Amino acid sequence: MRANIAFVIEALAALDHTPNRALGQNFCIDGARLSRCVDALRLAGEPIVEIGPGLGGLTELLLPKSNTVLAIEKDAAMARFLSESMPDPRLTVQTGDALRLDYSAVGEPFSVVGNLPYYITTSIAERVLLRLPRVFGCLVQKEAGDRFFAKPRADAYGALSVVTQLYYEGEVLESFPESCFYPAPNVQSSFLGFWKRADAPEEPIERIFALVRTCLLMRRKTLKNNLKGIPNGLDTLSYIGVSPETRGETLTPEQFLALYRALQSET
Repeated sequence: MRANIAFVIEALAALDHTPNRALGQNFCIDGARLSRCVDALRLAGEPIVEIGPGLGGLTELLLPKSNTVLAIEKDAAMARFLSESMPDPRLTVQTGDALRLDYSAVGEPFSVVGNLPYYITTSIAERVLLRLPRVFGCLVQKEAGDRFFAKPRADAYGALSVVTQLYYEGEVLESFPESCFYPAPNVQSSFLGFWKRADAPEEPIERIFALVRTCLLMRRKTLKNNLKGIPNGLDTLSYIGVSPETRGETLTPEQFLALYRALQSET
């Protein structure tokens, strides 16, 4: 198993590579915990996109779950190592940025799993969710993970919280303390699992994103201020029973969806 301290240290030495903290290179060394999380994702054989495979600790657990794993690695040396050390017809390793990946080329349905760099967790998660994978599993900093489940009025509540809760069922599969990584980060981590809801809205997720961002543009401002540029915006608020003096951060995901649908009816 690659997700263990001996393999990681040996591989890094062979590569003459020092973990790049700027790229979020903290390698998981708790293979048993990682394996439990992959099993809990209930992957069903569809193509998998893996974000940030690193030395392949997660990759080797994903390969038995699918005939196609596309691993996206930003570090060219790491990508070359993974491709050479794990020759497998099911695996394609691509050097690139997950924020620029064309997910439409993967085919549908598909799943996305990855150890997301802490500093761009939200940006990557939003890009992934816009493609509506059937399953999304991610190992993230605990505080970043809290954003997915945040409730109205919470500081972490935002567009990511709203669309995730509208389109997905999600849960924290397991906690990962600092000791699960090499080098050990100064943060706690969580492995999250999300499954697309059978009753997910049919409305385009990118348009829901856009509306929520508009409503939360200035968090301390009222919806009356944030919806000024949207035709019939204030009238629509009254139609769904929301006061224009309300702050966007107090609306539930269901109220945001109702607002979007009402605005569409108006147009």
